[in-house]
Amino acid sequence: MQLKRTLQTGLAAAAGIAAALALATPAQAEEVIILINRGNIPTTAADFENQSCDNLPDLAPDEDGWVFVLPASAGAEGNFISVTATYADETGTERTRTTGNDGGIVEGSGDNKAYIITPAGWTLLDADALVNDPDEGAFFNLTHACAGTPGEEPSSPGEEPSSPTEESSSPGEESSVPGEESTSPTGTTLPTTGTPLTIALVSAAALAAAGAALFLVQRRRREAQDW
Repeated sequence: MQLKRTLQTGLAAAAGIAAALALATPAQAEEVIILINRGNIPTTAADFENQSCDNLPDLAPDEDGWVFVLPASAGAEGNFISVTATYADETGTERTRTTGNDGGIVEGSGDNKAYIITPAGWTLLDADALVNDPDEGAFFNLTHACAGTPGEEPSSPGEEPSSPTEESSSPGEESSVPGEESTSPTGTTLPTTGTPLTIALVSAAALAAAGAALFLVQRRRREAQDW
């Protein structure tokens, strides 16, 4: 009996302690995804009506800054946990950017904002945010944008085709060298070597003929004297 009473007393004490701990520990907040205000999209940073670079780090001239706000009407506890946004780049290709990789959560007293940075000229198509215990139907807003200037297209690809044209002129100039060399043997060398040879042959033939004629004349004279 004594052991049974001891066990009952211990179980009752454990139950009391568990109840006390449950009351002392606040319920864990539930993380929920909410969407951006549908009236804020789609838009480019330059077309958004509220232009400001507040709550943003220093941006490059060819970057856009996007600042989102979690309104009190959302009923969420605390600030954003994260924001994920979908954009279309200048070619229409969809790109995803997050506060973890491409922005951050704005910290400070009373702040409930987050920002994302993209190349200038992109169009915000959609966005969602992870927050704690929002009210049903809660949403967040794009509060302002800091528009940059899209970078100019690089000029080097347009200038590259000129290189083959300039290079192609080199073979044309080089081909003229063999042409000049080929005219040298036919234009100057052959005529100058052929003419002296012809004159020498003709002169030798004439001298041989004259010698033969003189020999015959002298022979006939000798025969006439002997007769």
